Amino acid sequence: MTRSALRLGIDLGTSAIKAVAIDDAGTAVASSDSPYPTHADLPGQAEQEPSHWLQAAATAVGNIGSQLGPAWPAKLASIGLTGQLPTLVCLGENGALGRAIAWTDSRADQWATERLDRDRRRHFYRQTGMPIDGRYLAPMFQFHWQARRSVVRRILSAKDFLCFALTGRAVTDPSTAAGYGVYGIADKRWDPALCAFWELDPQFLPEIAPANTIAGPLNAAGSRLLGLPEGLPVFVGAADSVAGALAMGGLAEGSVSIVMGSSTIVIATGREALLDPEARYLLTPHALEGWYGREMDLLSTGTGFRWLCGLLGWNAEQFEVRAQRSPPGANGLCFSPYLAGGEQGALWNPALRGVLHGLTLQHDPADIARAFLEGVYFEIRRCLDVLSDSSPAGSDRSGAIVLSGHAAENPGLMRMLADVLDRPVRCFTHRSPSAIGAALLGFGNDAGSLATTTAQTAARAEPGPAASAYDRLYRRYLGLFPRIAEAPSDGSEVR
Repeated sequence: MTRSALRLGIDLGTSAIKAVAIDDAGTAVASSDSPYPTHADLPGQAEQEPSHWLQAAATAVGNIGSQLGPAWPAKLASIGLTGQLPTLVCLGENGALGRAIAWTDSRADQWATERLDRDRRRHFYRQTGMPIDGRYLAPMFQFHWQARRSVVRRILSAKDFLCFALTGRAVTDPSTAAGYGVYGIADKRWDPALCAFWELDPQFLPEIAPANTIAGPLNAAGSRLLGLPEGLPVFVGAADSVAGALAMGGLAEGSVSIVMGSSTIVIATGREALLDPEARYLLTPHALEGWYGREMDLLSTGTGFRWLCGLLGWNAEQFEVRAQRSPPGANGLCFSPYLAGGEQGALWNPALRGVLHGLTLQHDPADIARAFLEGVYFEIRRCLDVLSDSSPAGSDRSGAIVLSGHAAENPGLMRMLADVLDRPVRCFTHRSPSAIGAALLGFGNDAGSLATTTAQTAARAEPGPAASAYDRLYRRYLGLFPRIAEAPSDGSEVR
């Protein structure tokens, strides 16, 4: 590899393709994104056109070329992939069969809840590391495709579909395989018993290979789509959560990455495969073999932010400025941010809904805005408390916390988060950590060491005087919105 070599990372995200080119030192030299729509005409529906993903990938990579000049393809050494998870694509004889069912689709939630009693959920968690619900690929496939399964030849996640389109090979990695709901985390293979439970023919599933290995050369169709040389190595890639964590913190025991996008991903990196007795987090294979991520996902925090901006008639900057005019505690207002219809953070219950508690005639829009942000940050703290309590060091709170996303660019929001967490927070300097992580995987066996030495963080926010007040406010919040012990079969709330 020459000093001029570049690596391309492509992140097939929830709402857009993000592409990043990095140099051989791991530094981003160009980036672009291209959005696509989500179809949500029915209650709980969230579907996307795989063809839109491919068009967006072509646009984003084309924009990279515009930034780097016509000679850049000759400098490109590899392509790495990552993507939203779990999102279901069904393939037939001639490609994708209709729309993909996105991970935000909730239509299978109630059906899956009725099939999974407490003992079965615990058994599945021990086998997979996943608190299985209706948003994993196997139950999604049975719920949505049972009557049409005869035309299906393969099921793939979004990232694996992109890999298939570029190489012709149906392959996944362990971190993405976990999102299928039938991957045995101890055996590191598809579990026949779990496949049988969901009536899923194992022949529908892709093969499994390490994320930092080559899936295949870029095929002719992929070359035409991206405008890149045919034969370029395409790496298998990893789930967006662990790819982002790899870029933000490398492989460091106890480090915690917080990725704030359409949802918020909280993931702690470690070498031990630690299951939680209460199944409050996902145990997922990390981007590289021998490492694991303990992951908790807060649904639709970014989507909820945009929704609330629309309700209040503000843009993002106005929202953030006005929210900070309200004092800590939002004048007694509390906002539980369960706006996606359910939650998968520390609570893991599809019955949860958003609640605005304590509203009076004296409150103004700034209070509502601050209460929403504090609610998201309180839920992040709840996740960190779980990860800390279940860590090998017990209640150790010394691991680094790195934040990415829009909040990382706002010093006031960074300080608010540090106050709520009562811990220092560092910001990641690039807005596409998962795409950078995907590009790093293109370094193969050197991916881990390079990521650990090149993680790009800048500003650091320290807890301030408001931290003590937030400790009291957090305890109050937990009392108002406690953990739900178990989601009942009828979907109602039980406290």
